[in-house]
Amino acid sequence: MGNRKRDTSIQPRLESLLLTAEAQQAAKEEIERLAYLKWERAGRPPDAALRFWLEAEREWIAYCYVPRREGAAQL
Repeated sequence: MGNRKRDTSIQPRLESLLLTAEAQQAAKEEIERLAYLKWERAGRPPDAALRFWLEAEREWIAYCYVPRREGAAQL
């Protein structure tokens, strides 16, 4: 079945991030939008909602989430 190496790293989830309630709600809405676009581009496969949600969530965390750090200069 190919030589694909399975990613065994632990991925953070949205719920584990330090976000205000408002920021978490905004993130969920953006992730939902991204997941829907991915699902549509894939031809709207049935029973794939979780797969697209997790993919969109990983991408949002990787590209959009910027954690606040103690001692960091505030702009």
